[in-house]
Amino acid sequence: MKRWSGATLAAVALVAVVVTARPTAAGAGESDRARRVLVFSLPFVSWEELQDTYDAPNLERFLHEAAIAGLTTRSERRATKLADGYLTISAGTRAMGDPPTDGDAFGVDEPFGRDTTAGEVFFQRTGRRVSSGIVSLALPRVADVNRRLLYDAELGALGIALRDAGVDRAVVANADGRQPDTPPSPTTSVYHRQAALSLIDARGRLPAGKVDDELLERAPDWPYGVRLDLDAVEQAFTDVWRDRSVVLVEASDLVRADQYRGYSSPSRREVLTGQALHRADRLFGRLLEHIDPERDAVFVVGPAHAARQITLAVLAVKAPGMEPGLLRSATTRRSGFVQLIDVAPSILDVLGIERPSSMEGRPVEVGDTGGSAADRREMITDADLAAQFRDMRVGEIQTASVLFAAALAVWAFFVFRRSVARRWRDWLAAAALCVLGFAPATFLVRALPVHDWGFVPYWILVVAISGALGALYHRIGRERFVDGLLAALLVPVALLCIDVVLGTPLQFNSALGYSPTVAGRFVGFSNPAYALVAASTVLAAPLLAHRIGGQRGKWCGVGLLAIVIVVDGAPFWGSDVGGILSMVPAFGVTAFLLLGWRLRWQTVVWCVLALVLAIIGFTALDLSRPSERRTHLGRLVEQVEDNGLRDFVLVVQRKLADNLGTLRGSVWAFMLPIGLALGLWLVLRAPHRLRAMRDAVPGLQIGGIGLAIVALLGWALNDSGVAIPGVMLTVAIASCAFLLVRTDPDRAAPPVDAATALDQAGALA
Repeated sequence: MKRWSGATLAAVALVAVVVTARPTAAGAGESDRARRVLVFSLPFVSWEELQDTYDAPNLERFLHEAAIAGLTTRSERRATKLADGYLTISAGTRAMGDPPTDGDAFGVDEPFGRDTTAGEVFFQRTGRRVSSGIVSLALPRVADVNRRLLYDAELGALGIALRDAGVDRAVVANADGRQPDTPPSPTTSVYHRQAALSLIDARGRLPAGKVDDELLERAPDWPYGVRLDLDAVEQAFTDVWRDRSVVLVEASDLVRADQYRGYSSPSRREVLTGQALHRADRLFGRLLEHIDPERDAVFVVGPAHAARQITLAVLAVKAPGMEPGLLRSATTRRSGFVQLIDVAPSILDVLGIERPSSMEGRPVEVGDTGGSAADRREMITDADLAAQFRDMRVGEIQTASVLFAAALAVWAFFVFRRSVARRWRDWLAAAALCVLGFAPATFLVRALPVHDWGFVPYWILVVAISGALGALYHRIGRERFVDGLLAALLVPVALLCIDVVLGTPLQFNSALGYSPTVAGRFVGFSNPAYALVAASTVLAAPLLAHRIGGQRGKWCGVGLLAIVIVVDGAPFWGSDVGGILSMVPAFGVTAFLLLGWRLRWQTVVWCVLALVLAIIGFTALDLSRPSERRTHLGRLVEQVEDNGLRDFVLVVQRKLADNLGTLRGSVWAFMLPIGLALGLWLVLRAPHRLRAMRDAVPGLQIGGIGLAIVALLGWALNDSGVAIPGVMLTVAIASCAFLLVRTDPDRAAPPVDAATALDQAGALA
């Protein structure tokens, strides 16, 4: 009874902390607020192109004095189209366009079709009469598209917030262009005025700006024979550049250059892109002449990556009170990297306008201010190149992991026939330890600039490190084979926990980690890393308890479980919500069984209580921090508080949809039949080998139970879906193959000396 009373009091205390520990965010002083904001849109331009490829002196000078970041343009899909990017800016949440219509933006009096104006068609489609400004005829269809998504994007949230705060808004852009010999496509809009979507309100209206063809001039040497008339663009800008306004100007020639790539030769493409960027730079220089640094803010934003490759886009901000440096946000929590959903909250923030609760993004802030401007740009460019290299390696590493696991399973079926030579079993044990070294090797290789070296050196290093780790594990287990397996399980746990504490230098842009172009996470455990750590920990805990022995060993195993939970859940290290929700119950059951406590209904209640206390505790820590620095836990509480349980339900639905989708589209799905086949073989055809493993390593069954729980919950609660049990099964199959050899009941395996182990592992590598 006393234990229950103490737990109840602890829960009440933690709830009180959650309720009372939420500070009021301190706003910037009025002197640091901008009165006007210029958003210069630079579509389809990467940091590498600005850094090394093309000459853009005005942008160069601006980037030298601004706070900058690599901008992740991912919206609902990883490949972002231009309309997706502008709608994501509009909503402050991931959103999607409708390619057949999303470029259809017009001045109200502009002709559209036969004997009609855009204003008349807008009334036909929406029932709203508009007498001035710009209207998006695509809004009804775009709204339908986003209602089917699970992000609950409020299109026009930025425009509404600006309007309600008395801030004017306008867009100046026109990227129209079509080949005379190419008929209109039913899947793509004839017009390319998606920029207007960035500042529309919820009704699809923009009060000012210019998007018609009066912004264009004839230019036979340019894509589609037209280009922006810089005088007309500058005049349109000055017409709307007034006090308390936000104006977006698009370097639309860059859009035309990217769209024209299908019609031009490779050498000509580079010329067209270069001249479009040079002209964009001239336009930017002319716009800067109208900027007052004491009262105006300037955003340079890349709303989408080029169609040819997914890269980081450009983000640079220069605003009153903001010093040069590397930008970050609460969304990324990593200096030098910001997501597209953060742009709208940042525009509102520099104007001193409160962010709507519907916006998922968070305002940017200057994180790291050290180093020179050139160093900061070089860091982002290098990270972008590393991300592209990493993205090409992901499928290879995943496929290799599945093939290795399948090979071990087939090998085990083959070698445990009496007619097979004994040496094949010893090779299987050595191979299993090398496979256990493969995943850590993919992280360790990130300590070197392998993205600069290429495909072949990368794979040579990964295989060599895997073999070296396998040889090391053999050597450690020379006296007691359990020591070798224990080392193979503890190395990835220690490596990745230390990596998280240090800011994840090894997971960032690693094949089993995350990259800024994918934008799943920027800090903390990646989903594959979480799966590797969770599986290794839950299997290592009973082995550690067995190796140390006695009650002390059991508590050491429990301590290992607790340390991993703290590292995974601490807000200042990553706050992995799905990881905590899956680890706490699984690790709790494992700890109960390790300590010899009987599993009853009370045990289930204790596990649930421990999960609730852990979530409350980590949430309280997160909510005690400033709003702009809160992680997933704190932001989820904010969303539920502002919008009710609907946001929580949407998160759950989105994760379930992503999980189910991975069963069809992920190579990790092949791990399920491989693991099932090995399990059935052991249970139905080789039960004596299972008994031998259990007798040789007491507590191994406990690890199996914990692994089953964490794999099931990990699959259900993380949006990587089948990748979670896939990685865990790789660890389990390799561990099982090793133990099958070392606990062979037919004939005890003789000890393997260090020289033999090194020879075996080296030959495998």
